[in-house]
Amino acid sequence: MHICHKQLLLLTTCICLIQGAAAAEPRAGTFEYFRDSGEKAFGQNNYGLAEKSFLSALKVADTDGFPANDPRWAIAYKNLAAFYDVRSQFPKSEYYLERELRAKEKTLGSENPQVLTSVGKLCRFYLAHDGQVKADRLSTLLVSYAERVLKDEQNLDTHFAEIDKFFAAHKEYAESGQKLKSAEESASKVRADDHLELANNLDSVAALYKDRKQYPLAEQMYKLGLALREKALSPGHLALAFGYENLGNLYIAEGKSDLAQPLFRQALEVTSKTLDFKRPEVYARMDSLARTYISTGQTSQAESLYKRALTLIKDNCGTHTKDYGSASHALASLYIKQGHFSEAEPLLKTAVNISESINGAQSASLVPLLDAYADTLEKTSKNSEASKMRHRANSIRGNANACDTTAQSATSF
Repeated sequence: MHICHKQLLLLTTCICLIQGAAAAEPRAGTFEYFRDSGEKAFGQNNYGLAEKSFLSALKVADTDGFPANDPRWAIAYKNLAAFYDVRSQFPKSEYYLERELRAKEKTLGSENPQVLTSVGKLCRFYLAHDGQVKADRLSTLLVSYAERVLKDEQNLDTHFAEIDKFFAAHKEYAESGQKLKSAEESASKVRADDHLELANNLDSVAALYKDRKQYPLAEQMYKLGLALREKALSPGHLALAFGYENLGNLYIAEGKSDLAQPLFRQALEVTSKTLDFKRPEVYARMDSLARTYISTGQTSQAESLYKRALTLIKDNCGTHTKDYGSASHALASLYIKQGHFSEAEPLLKTAVNISESINGAQSASLVPLLDAYADTLEKTSKNSEASKMRHRANSIRGNANACDTTAQSATSF
């Protein structure tokens, strides 16, 4: 049988691929063999085999005398930490998380981005399992490193600005200046990825401190995360909105609406320019800003913002959507606070109808809406209709289905 050159080339390529695949199969009894076997079993919820395989991989690393800086130590500890965490064996998980961090430090150095990710992971673990003192030590490391990074960035900016001035004044070195500029941009992109990773790390730890009402530390970490994002991203980047929102929500938790307001305004501005209005984030950020207006007594600004939201939702999404119902309810609530019951009534009727169409006529989410609607109808002397609404609300309360834990609040529909 005659084989042409192209057929021979194809056949050779296939043989090489098969041989390569065979060579990639780890040999039985090796670290890689037990690692792969454990990860596969873990993914299939075969916990007995997973634990046995992960412990075997660790034993191979010890028996074969892997060097202290071998990255496979960290892999072995990481797999066991994840396994014991899922199995709710937290003391064992903590032990292996700590060893994973030490192993990564030996391999990569204490200030490598991957190491800092492990610092954040261990810090979150401590906070979730009442290890406050240990968590505080690690959070201090994260904060100190972030502050140093930002200071170094500032120094770099100063140096590069001086270099740019030099090349601008010496046109004869234009080619060298361009090469340096390219190198600077490449390095900046690498640093930007590290900065975003660190920012996410800080935010995730800050959220846990916020939940524990340790607001000063949470604020410091959120601010550092935001500063890193501002350094790494263009001014209108959507990820900045999350940074503004995180810090704004912290101030809301502290009752500092005046500090939250400009942050929510920035978040909304970025989101409005970046996302289509059909995305739920846009109305959510309008609502957050409007709430700060209300809590600081700027009711006319809040009213204007909710009216604008209703118009935009109507034009872009229609009048039978969750957001339209939420905005109608929010504006109605504002009118009720002001004693403008006649303006609130049609808005509440709309909110009730939309909630009913989305969640069903017996949804527990209808109860607070129906109560508010009944109160408003009474204030406008429509007692018969108010009685019907109260009857409906009480009927749902008495219905076992009203205890459905999946029901959403009236505010969020």
